[in-house]
Amino acid sequence: MWNRSKSFRSKIMNYNLMLIVVMVLVCTTYVLINDRTIKKFNSTYTTYNELNQFYDNLKNLNDALQVYLYSQDDQNYKDFHRYRTVLQGNVEKVKASLKNQDHVWRFELLNNMVDGYMAQAELVIASDLQQEKEFSVKYQELLYEYDLINKTASEYYGLATQDMQLQKAAVNSNQKTMQLVSLFFILYLIVWMIYFSISTIKSITDPLEKVINNMNRIKKGAYDLTQISNTNKEMNVLCLALEDMADSIEKNIQYENEKARLERRVLEQQNDNLRKDELLAQSELRILQNQINPHFLFNTLNMIYKKAYSEGAYETSELMEKTSQLLRYGLDNASKISSLKKEIKAIYNYNYIQEKRYGDRIRFLMDIEEDLPDIPMPSMVLQPLVENAVSHGLQDIIEDGEVVIEVSRLNDEIMISVSDNGTGMPADELEKLILNDFRMSSDERSHLGLYNVTRRLKAFYGDGVRIIVNSLEECGFEINIQIDLKENGYV
Repeated sequence: MWNRSKSFRSKIMNYNLMLIVVMVLVCTTYVLINDRTIKKFNSTYTTYNELNQFYDNLKNLNDALQVYLYSQDDQNYKDFHRYRTVLQGNVEKVKASLKNQDHVWRFELLNNMVDGYMAQAELVIASDLQQEKEFSVKYQELLYEYDLINKTASEYYGLATQDMQLQKAAVNSNQKTMQLVSLFFILYLIVWMIYFSISTIKSITDPLEKVINNMNRIKKGAYDLTQISNTNKEMNVLCLALEDMADSIEKNIQYENEKARLERRVLEQQNDNLRKDELLAQSELRILQNQINPHFLFNTLNMIYKKAYSEGAYETSELMEKTSQLLRYGLDNASKISSLKKEIKAIYNYNYIQEKRYGDRIRFLMDIEEDLPDIPMPSMVLQPLVENAVSHGLQDIIEDGEVVIEVSRLNDEIMISVSDNGTGMPADELEKLILNDFRMSSDERSHLGLYNVTRRLKAFYGDGVRIIVNSLEECGFEINIQIDLKENGYV
C-alpha cells in the first residue's frame, strides 16, 4: 500500500514535475514570443520613424543647398554634407529593421538616388553663376533629382506597410503556435491561453487600427484624434508623435489663417490711406491753383491804360488782344487741365505784353523745339516762372536784361528751362530755398510763384517730374523742369 502510495505519489510528483516543466516551457515560450513580438513592433516603428526622418532630412538637405547657393555661407555647405551622412544612417536603419530581405535592394536604390542628387548638387555648386544658361540647366536637373526622390515617398511607405504586414503575420503565427503548444500539453490552461491570446492580439491590433483611423482623419483635415489607451511604450510613443503632429498642423493652419486675415486688414488700411492721399492731393491742387499772383493783371491794365493815353495806335489794340487772350486762357483753365502747347501759346502772349511794357530794358527769347508731344499739364505754370524772373531776377537790371524760355525733348523727357541774367541768389539762400521745398517764411513773399508751380507740378506728375534750380550771385537764376514721359504714361 505504501509502495502504491509512494508510486502514486511518485506519479503525482512526476505529473507535478511535468506540469511544472510544461508551465515553465509555456511561460518561457510566452516570454520569448512576447519578446519577439515587441522586437517586431519596435522594428516596424523604427522603419516608419527612420523613413519619415529620411524625407524630413532630405528636405533639410535641399534647403541647406538652396541657402548656400544664394549666400555662399560655409556653414550651410557643412550642413549640406552633414544631412547627407544623416540620410545614409536613416537608410541603413530602415534596411536593418526590414523583415523582408527582398526589399533591402529597393532601399539601397533609394540611397543611390541620393548619391545621384549629391553628385548633381556638386556640379551646380561648381558651376559659374555668370554662365546663366549652363547654371540653369544644371539647376533644373538638380530640382528634377530632388522631385524624383520626393515622389518615391508613397512607394517606400507602401514597402514599409508590406513589411509591417509580414511582421504582423509572423506575430499571429507565433501566437497560434503558442496556443497549440498550450493545448497539447495543458488542457486545463486552454481557456486562460485563449483569453491571453485574444487579449494580446487585441492589445496590438486595436491600437494599430485606431492609429490608421487617426491618420485617415488627418488626411481629411480633422485633427481631433481619437484617444488611444495602451500600456505598450512604443505604441504610446507612436500615438503621442501622431497627436503632436496633428496639433502642429492645426496650429500652423490657424497661424496661416490669422496671418492672411491680418494681411487683408493691412491691405484694406493701405487702400484707405491711398484714397485719403488722393483726396488730399486734389484738395491741395485746387488750393494751389487759386493762389496765382494777381499783380500782373493790374500792372498790365495800368500799362495798357498809359499806352492808350499816350498814343492811339494799332499797337495798343494788339496789346489789348494779347491781354484778352491771356486773361481768357487763365480764366478758362483755372480749374482744368491744360496742355504743353497751350502753355507755350500763353507765354508767347505774356512775353509780347511784357516786351511792350519794359521796352529795351528786358528781352524775351523763346527757343521751342518743333514736333513736341502735346502732353497734359497744369495750367498757368510757365507764366509764374517768367514773372518771377522779371519781378525778382531782373528787378535791379536797368538795361540788357534777358529772359530765356527753352522747351525741348531729350529721349523720353520734356525739358523746360526758364532763366534770366539778373542778380542771381547767394549760395546759402539758394540752399535754404531748395531745402525748404521752395517754401517761404511768413514775412517773405518773393518766391510764392515758384513755390506754387513746384507744388502743382509735383501734385500733378508725382514722381514723374524733377525740378532743378541753379543760381550764382550776379550770374542769374535758372529753373529746369524735367517731365518723364514714360513715368507718366505718355509714350
